[in-house]
Amino acid sequence: MTSAPLPVDGTYNLRDLGGFRADGGSTRPGTLFRSDTLAQLSPLGREQFADLGVVRVVDLRDDRERLRSPDILPDTAALVAHPIFPSAEAHIGRRLDIFSLTELIYLEHGDTLAAAVTMLAEPGAGGATLFHCTAGKDRTGAVAALALLAVGVDRDDVMHDYAASEAHLSGEWFETHIRLLQGLDIEVTPLVEQLVGRTPIEAIDRALAAVERLHGSTRDYLRANGVADDALERLHALLVE
Repeated sequence: MTSAPLPVDGTYNLRDLGGFRADGGSTRPGTLFRSDTLAQLSPLGREQFADLGVVRVVDLRDDRERLRSPDILPDTAALVAHPIFPSAEAHIGRRLDIFSLTELIYLEHGDTLAAAVTMLAEPGAGGATLFHCTAGKDRTGAVAALALLAVGVDRDDVMHDYAASEAHLSGEWFETHIRLLQGLDIEVTPLVEQLVGRTPIEAIDRALAAVERLHGSTRDYLRANGVADDALERLHALLVE
């Protein structure tokens, strides 16, 4: 298991979700990828991306985000838009900290998260699937966590995979996106900086604890939000070897 980013020029947080111990084996490399935005792929990055074998990209961003920074993809990859929530900027306006935001994503957007997991259970046409948002940490982190937990990956491994985003996004990525928010006339407070760049393990621990308290298990949470048992079986067959 590794949470190191893959070398795709123009990304900072693109990772293969293969190599985790799961029920009955381990997650299959080269099948499911998570990432930050693909809007800045260079020509080299497009070649590196094509080499991953990704044929389907699920964009979890809202409509405004996609229009402002559309993905740059090779012709071999089809784009599917699946917003987790209608407005990312609206959540910034709610003055939530990263702990409350992470819990809110799971508790207020279970339907769209579950639909994303169902989508991932459908194999790509002859290749891998990648899903992403802007940073690849909050919305992407939730979908990744739910998919991995659904196939029996250990909770601690899932939480450490979530937490790895913070180091990948520090420095250039973080500074660029702070300037972007300033250009949108959003006041960059310490709270906003936290939302943009941090992924403390305590945040996902708290969110998963809330899910478990309300539903008993991640699988039951997914079922309650519309994921069928046969979709969970397909996801396991697809991801675990």
